[in-house]
Amino acid sequence: MILIVGGGPAGCLSATLLGKENDVLLVEEHQSPGFPVQCAGLISDCCFESYRKYCKIHKALENKIKGAFFFSPSGDYFCARGEAYVIERKILDKLLMERASEFADVVIKSKVKFEGSSPVVGDKRISADFIIGADGVNSEVAKAFGFKRPEIMTAIQIEAKFEAIDENFVEIYLGRAYSDFFAYAIPLGNTARLGVIAKGNALAYLQNLLKRHPSVSKRFRGSIVELNSGIIPSDLVEFVKQRVALVGDSAGMVKPHTGGGLYYLLFAVEKMAEKFPKLDAFKREFMKGLGREISLGKRIRRVYSLEDRELDKLVKAMKEFDFSGVHMDRPSTFLSPAVLVRAIKMLLKEPSLFRIASKLF
Repeated sequence: MILIVGGGPAGCLSATLLGKENDVLLVEEHQSPGFPVQCAGLISDCCFESYRKYCKIHKALENKIKGAFFFSPSGDYFCARGEAYVIERKILDKLLMERASEFADVVIKSKVKFEGSSPVVGDKRISADFIIGADGVNSEVAKAFGFKRPEIMTAIQIEAKFEAIDENFVEIYLGRAYSDFFAYAIPLGNTARLGVIAKGNALAYLQNLLKRHPSVSKRFRGSIVELNSGIIPSDLVEFVKQRVALVGDSAGMVKPHTGGGLYYLLFAVEKMAEKFPKLDAFKREFMKGLGREISLGKRIRRVYSLEDRELDKLVKAMKEFDFSGVHMDRPSTFLSPAVLVRAIKMLLKEPSLFRIASKLF
């Protein structure tokens, strides 16, 4: 029997795929899937299409995105086009759990505890041949089996009335006054999800964004509809030990440059199911497929540590850059020959950017 701890996307997808050929028990501690909300809900076009295989994801669709505006600390911005989708995680999680229940026994409102390495659900000890920890950053599975825990970032998000520049474009805000990672606005018609991801003081950064950002402060209309907060892992950690595997946030399976995890966890679950019960083979396949992307994502993340004057200069230069061929889930697309040629031409046109580029790569 396979015990899966956690009923979010990682756990439900694991149950769906592994439950086709194995006895699976999925245990979720909350009453409803998707609570508490800890996701901005922005995913790429490829990720959206991949989830179609497992649920009617169109039911969770809230907006179609055509690109992003990246803001410098001074309020200047450039545009990068690329298709993406905004989804409602509460709906997506519900759809995935309904699907998982077709292939696994699902128990909700129950917390898995461990007596040594033995799982206990309620007052019943469970005999499991394999255990999958899909129970988030504070994973009980990880603690019970001595997995290293990933470093974390805090995230806080509101939904409020906001005048977007374009209702089909996400906005990304850079600058040390607004986050030591980044801040964002995801439009939803007359409202938007406005949030900050940071190593600390996320609430203070958000308040600064709303009150003092040269562009956001003029377009924020107040009238907060919803407030969410949570924690996000920032780095991949060891995720396989003998008969135990971690997937999703519990393993730090997020894009280092955005904190988004839906694409990475789906890739992980599919590889785990493909190689099961050979968990070491699953680990090798995951790293083969995404190891380079994670490494490059860490380099891109260095952008957030640049000085404000460097960010201003970078944003100004990027206004003329052609982003065709670049994909938000695959940082390696930045290194394709066509994109590299365009980047080199930009650097030759603005030699002062070489110093900034050297900090990143």
